[in-house]
Amino acid sequence: MKKIILGLFFVIVVGGYLISLKPTEPERLPNFYALSKEAILINSEEMKVKCNYHVFLFGWIDELEEEKKFQECINRHKINGYKIVESSGA
Repeated sequence: MKKIILGLFFVIVVGGYLISLKPTEPERLPNFYALSKEAILINSEEMKVKCNYHVFLFGWIDELEEEKKFQECINRHKINGYKIVESSGA
């Protein structure tokens, strides 16, 4: 019973600490991934569309799948006459 209470206390303390972290602090933790890509497309009528993805995960991520979704968004809008005005990635 003592071990269960001690384990529960530990989980609550560590969980509370992780929840209270500032957004930039988790990036210093091991195995933390922060990926971000964004593209702004515009058509001849000056209508803007934004394709982006932001991934913030611990451990393993499928970066190729996220890149594929990003490219599908861009390609879908290029077919409709949009052109990339601005693009960024990290």
